[in-house]
Amino acid sequence: MAQLSFLFTNAVGHLEWFHAGVQRLRVCFDSALSSGNAEIGFFCALQLVIFSILSGEKELTSLLKDIDYYLHLLETYKSEVSKNFLLSSRETVSMLIDKGEATSIEAKEYLGDVTDPGNKFVATFYCQQLLRNFWLGYGERCRHFAKKGFARIPQGRYFFHIIKFYYGLSLLEMLKKKLNSARQKEVEEIIESMKVAVKHADSNIRNKLELLQAELHGLGARHNEAVALYNAAIASAKKSKFIHEQGLACERAGLYYKKMGCTRDALVHFQQAHACYKEWGSNVDIVEGGKSCALVTAYHIRLDCVKNDTLRSNN
Repeated sequence: MAQLSFLFTNAVGHLEWFHAGVQRLRVCFDSALSSGNAEIGFFCALQLVIFSILSGEKELTSLLKDIDYYLHLLETYKSEVSKNFLLSSRETVSMLIDKGEATSIEAKEYLGDVTDPGNKFVATFYCQQLLRNFWLGYGERCRHFAKKGFARIPQGRYFFHIIKFYYGLSLLEMLKKKLNSARQKEVEEIIESMKVAVKHADSNIRNKLELLQAELHGLGARHNEAVALYNAAIASAKKSKFIHEQGLACERAGLYYKKMGCTRDALVHFQQAHACYKEWGSNVDIVEGGKSCALVTAYHIRLDCVKNDTLRSNN
């Protein structure tokens, strides 16, 4: 039973709500270990950790403790089958919590030979790097690993659409800075592909599609459409309980409002983003002059700027 459930989740589990998949995989993990099928159990653990990262299903420090527990069990069972993959997920969670400053461990992921077609870890490594670099605000690195991931992951797999989402947002940041206007067509193509994906996995994709559309409308000075879609993206992420992506949508909306001179709306959305990131469990504080970064849990630069603008407008 545990093996069948794992195979289902691995193949088409992304078509249902990620949170539901996490709950099923926890049951599979317990069932597999109790029945003596440790290998399937650890595969279930790995999958549920990845789904948890993608969905924000569990507060990050709690998720880190779960990963350490699974790694401990791997040592107990003398199994290496999932260790490298779990270490990679652990590194991502550690970076999201505090950039690894107090949560990293000595054991690290091992990439191996990237030219070896049998190296199944390479695709996972690229995806994890994409997530880390996007959330820490390294756009160029995010796009680099996105392209690497596209080359290794078949279309239709759940990570393929996750990569498209973060890659699309990173491209939009380039367009906002007028770095490469030719990339707009690529963003439009990503949005069209997400429109297809949302028909099959609405609860996992809708908020991502709406945020991409909002950013594109904002870029094109279509204010009413942008505002409606930012609101929709926030609402959809909240409905799906994707707390990190709810925060991301609030942050991007705040940046848009600030650009438009709507300082009060910007302040409200930055504060909402702050609350979401705090609930997610990130303590990362990125301060880079003029650089738009996600995962800014302090927001003191942006908030102070908006508050000052608001005070000036009231005087």
